[in-house]
Amino acid sequence: MDEVYVKCCEKPASEMDNELSQNINIQLKEENIKMSGIPKNKELLFNEMKSGPSSRNTQTTTNNKQNLKIELQSNQKLTPTKTITDQEVKKIQGNQQHNQTTSKQKRETTLLYIEDEISESKEEQQSPKVKIQQERENWREVVKKRNPKQTRPVPIKGAMDKFSLTIAEQQSCLFLSGLDPDIEPEEVKEYIDTTFKISSKCEKMKTKKDRFKSSFKVYVPTDSKQQVLNENMWGKGIVINHFLHIRRNFNREVNPVTA
Repeated sequence: MDEVYVKCCEKPASEMDNELSQNINIQLKEENIKMSGIPKNKELLFNEMKSGPSSRNTQTTTNNKQNLKIELQSNQKLTPTKTITDQEVKKIQGNQQHNQTTSKQKRETTLLYIEDEISESKEEQQSPKVKIQQERENWREVVKKRNPKQTRPVPIKGAMDKFSLTIAEQQSCLFLSGLDPDIEPEEVKEYIDTTFKISSKCEKMKTKKDRFKSSFKVYVPTDSKQQVLNENMWGKGIVINHFLHIRRNFNREVNPVTA
């Protein structure tokens, strides 16, 4: 230990002071960098910003050209001796710009299409009200046409009590059903004439239930129609009603009218 101490002390004082000062400066620089928190990459960016945008753009363009040349060499499988001209690089750059513009145009068209759909949906929602308003504006007054029956002249009824010609008696039809199939129209006519004291006509009708019961069409004067429609004058199971429709399957030869 004594020998080492002697050797260190053999150095001059000026050299020892320089070494200490250098170590102190290095430590201070490291502490300043840590305290500032600025990494080396940010320092480079700061220096580039000082130099100006032109230098940065030139560097990026050169880097892009180099990258494009490398891509062309890999795609076209060029030999190392063959070089790529600037015209080919410009063509590729133009194609990239064209693709960018087309993508922008597609986005714009899609946005316009969406806006058109939204506007059409709004118009469809508002269309019924608009249509009703337009229809009301286009309306015009229409005079109601009279029914041709109303335009006919009013009939004239005769008022003479004594008249040389015989006047037809107004009659109305009734439907009678529920009697036995063997009953004939003469029997029905006789019953109506004797009970209600009127002159009637009766004819037998063909129905689907002829095997079980018979049906008749009865002509009665209109004045005594309500008198005949009295339920107390008919037996249970018999149905009598206004004659609502004419049966087309009626055969007058088979079922003659009995007056």
